[in-house]
Amino acid sequence: MAIIQALFAAVTRSAGKLLNTVFAWATVLLFGRVPEDRQIYVSAIAFGSVIWLVVLVGVAFPAVGTFLLSFVPLPDWVDKTWVRLAMLAAVIVIPAVVGAISVAMLDKPQRPRGAAAVTKAVLRGYPYTIGLAITLAMMTLFAPIIKVRTLAKRWTSEHVPVLVEAEDYPEVVDATQRALEAGGFQTHRRRPSWLLRAPTNILTKFARGAVADLVADRMTLLASREFEVLLHPSDLIISAREGTAARVRAILAERLVFTPAHLTWNKEANEIEDLLLAIWKARDARPLHVPRRALADVQRDVRELEIPYEQWEVLFREMLLVERGAQNALGHCR
Repeated sequence: MAIIQALFAAVTRSAGKLLNTVFAWATVLLFGRVPEDRQIYVSAIAFGSVIWLVVLVGVAFPAVGTFLLSFVPLPDWVDKTWVRLAMLAAVIVIPAVVGAISVAMLDKPQRPRGAAAVTKAVLRGYPYTIGLAITLAMMTLFAPIIKVRTLAKRWTSEHVPVLVEAEDYPEVVDATQRALEAGGFQTHRRRPSWLLRAPTNILTKFARGAVADLVADRMTLLASREFEVLLHPSDLIISAREGTAARVRAILAERLVFTPAHLTWNKEANEIEDLLLAIWKARDARPLHVPRRALADVQRDVRELEIPYEQWEVLFREMLLVERGAQNALGHCR
């Protein structure tokens, strides 16, 4: 009996690790990689939604609840009736917690003000939780299928951090396709697989306000025989063989610089990108010393920023491109 229990425990641990891996795949497929300051919120909302679904099933089907309780060692003095009441309370409370977290995830200017507005926003956690729970359950089933398809092609995935506003999404898709064409890759547009579209549609119907800037309404895939590029509002995913993926990423890193897409996730870094874009657009319209002086001010501001190296590298590359543009403008003047 002890051996059987040990084997059962080992299988349970392995299944738990596998489920965690699949859940991570599902989250990345659904949202892409999200900015660092939002990762903890997205993880908390996703985890809370899944726990809510598990507890709901346990409450709705007592036999399942009994099975779930068998995995949780409880002291002898704990009455299982109280545990079931706690599960029922969790079904009621968790969506409100999800709603509160979704409010905290918003930037301060976007957060509701006043008790009525905050209460309304928190209560939206109920449809958010339902939608996200269903979506993640579907994605947990679909993610391994999508992953196997990618592995069968011997493809890998490269991620390019971006931030794209909803109104700019079509323009950024256009810019991405033009950049690939200029780099020697012809692509055609199509919608992603229904394995991704179906869960995304459910999520946007239930949780539009909570994930408006994390999920695109009409997600677009740029595809060729060699690779696929999927644009999320906070991530650009390149799927291809390793060498091709690296080449495509290099092309996009160079040619997506001066577009409505931000290539950094930090708010202060985004503001620097906006300044560089303004200097880039004005390089032929103003006297040369004006953009040069503005660029010097930006370079000073960048030196004072406390941002991760990857984001600093993006800004440094953009400054070099602006400086080269100013030199080219000087050459034309001569």
